[in-house]
Amino acid sequence: MGKQLTGAILAMGAPQEKPDIRYRVGFSVPDPVVYVQQAAKKYLVVSLLDRELARRVAPDIQVYSPDALRIPRALRGTLSGWIVGLLRELGIHSVTVAADFPVRVADQLRRTGLRLFVADGPLVPERAIKTRVELDRITACQRAAVQAMRAAIRLIARARVDKKNRLRIRGQLLTSEHVRRAIYRVLVDHNCAGEGTIVACGEQAATPHGVGHGPLRAHQSIVIDIFPRHLEHGYWGDLTRTVVKGTPSPALKKMYAAVKAAQAAALTEICAGVSGRRVHRAAATALARRGFKTGLLDGKAQGFIHSTGHGIGLEVHEAPSLSLRPGRLRAGHVVTVEPGLYYFQHGGVRIEDTVLVTRGGCRKLAACVDVFQV
Repeated sequence: MGKQLTGAILAMGAPQEKPDIRYRVGFSVPDPVVYVQQAAKKYLVVSLLDRELARRVAPDIQVYSPDALRIPRALRGTLSGWIVGLLRELGIHSVTVAADFPVRVADQLRRTGLRLFVADGPLVPERAIKTRVELDRITACQRAAVQAMRAAIRLIARARVDKKNRLRIRGQLLTSEHVRRAIYRVLVDHNCAGEGTIVACGEQAATPHGVGHGPLRAHQSIVIDIFPRHLEHGYWGDLTRTVVKGTPSPALKKMYAAVKAAQAAALTEICAGVSGRRVHRAAATALARRGFKTGLLDGKAQGFIHSTGHGIGLEVHEAPSLSLRPGRLRAGHVVTVEPGLYYFQHGGVRIEDTVLVTRGGCRKLAACVDVFQV
C-alpha cells in the first residue's frame, strides 16, 4: 500500500467501536457498517436491521443495504463484499484507509482490482478540533468526574485508621473496590460509565495504569483517576487527584509539590501554536529541577514515565499529544494535563485536569478540589 492525501476515504467496523465512523455518521450501533466519503458526499452500507435508524439519524448520508448492491458471489455475506459493491456502484477505483485497516480485507479488495492507500495521519483529522456541541459533551463528562471525585475523597476522609494503619468505614475495611463502587454510583447518576477507574494505594500507585485492589492504608498516597464515558453520546472526561489519609512522608510531600509545580508549568505553556513537545518538556524540566530522576531505577521504570497529556473526545486517548511527538496545539483542542511521579519505595502521585486550548492559553473544563492530605 502507498499513500494518498486526496480522494475517497473508506472506513469499516461498528460505530460503537470505531470513533471515526461514529463521528461521521452520528450514531452508535454494535454491528459493522461500511462508510465511504468522496469530497462532501457520504455513503453508508448497513444491515437491514439498522437501515431505518441510519436514514433517520443521518439524513445527509446516502444509505444502502447489501441487497441493493451488486456484490461478487465469492464475497457475499462479507464486509469486503459490501465495500466492493458500494465502490462499484459509485464508480470509485481507489480509496484511502486508516493505518489500522484490516490486512485481510485489504488483500481481498486488492484482488478485485481496487487500489488502497494508507493515510499519513488520522483518517478524520478534524476530530481533534472540538465543536461547541462536542465541548459541551466533554464538559458534562468532566463535571460528572468532579462529582465522583468529591464522593471518593469524602469517603476516604471519613475513614478511621485501625492499628494496622488500614482505613475503615463503619468498622469495615475500606478498599479500592469500595471506593470504586462509590465512584460508579455517582457516574451512573450522570449517565456515565467508569470502567477502569483507578483507585491505587501505596506501591500499587507506582504503576500508572494499575487499577488498584485491596485495603487502603493511612499515610500512603492514593491515586484516583476517573475517566467517565457518556452512555449516550460516547464522549469522555478525565480527572486525577492524589490524596493521603493521615500524615504523608516528607518524600511524598516533596513529590506532590513537584507534580503540582510541573502541572502549573505545563498549563502556563499551553496555547494555540505551541508544540506539545514544549509543554511536555516544561513539565519534565520542573520535575528534574526538583531532583526527581526518571528511568530504570533498581531495574524498574520509575519517575516521570509517561507523557504530560493527550487529546480526549470520542476516545479517551486521541490526538493531539503532549509528548515528544511532533505536532502543535490549535484553538479548539481539548487535552489532559497530567504529570506524575512514580517510585515503588514511596508510591505514586498524579494530578490531572482536562483543558480547552485557546488562542491565548487554556481553561479547565471543570473545577475540582485540590487537596492532598485528608
